[in-house]
Amino acid sequence: MDATADRPVLVELSDIRTAVLALEADLARGRISGAEATKRINDSKRAVTPRELWKASGGRAGAKKRSDWQDIRRTVFGATFLLVLAATGVWLVTVFTGKYAGDGGYIPEPTPSVSVPADQPPG
Repeated sequence: MDATADRPVLVELSDIRTAVLALEADLARGRISGAEATKRINDSKRAVTPRELWKASGGRAGAKKRSDWQDIRRTVFGATFLLVLAATGVWLVTVFTGKYAGDGGYIPEPTPSVSVPADQPPG
C-alpha cells in the first residue's frame, strides 16, 4: 500500500500566490474592501489544504471539494458496521435467552396465583 495515499493533499505555494494576486486584483477593481482583502490574504497565506485556501480566498483559488472525504466515509461505514453488529448480538442474546427460559416458546406465561371460578365475574 502506498504511504502517500493516506496523506491529505497540501496546498502549493503557487496556488497561494494565485489567490493573493486574484484578491489584490479584486481590491484594485473595488469589488472588495481593503479590510476584507487584508483578512482574506492573511487567511490564504495560512491555508494548508486546497479546501482551506478556497474558503479563505472566497472561491478564487483552491478546491471546493474536501480532500479527506475518503477518511470521513471510512469512519462512517465503520461506525455503522459496529452498530449493526451490536444490534445483531443483542437480538441473538435476547432470542436464545428466551428460548432457553421457555419450553419451546420465547418467554413462558406466568401462572396466576389466584384462580377465579368461571361462573363468577371477577371483582
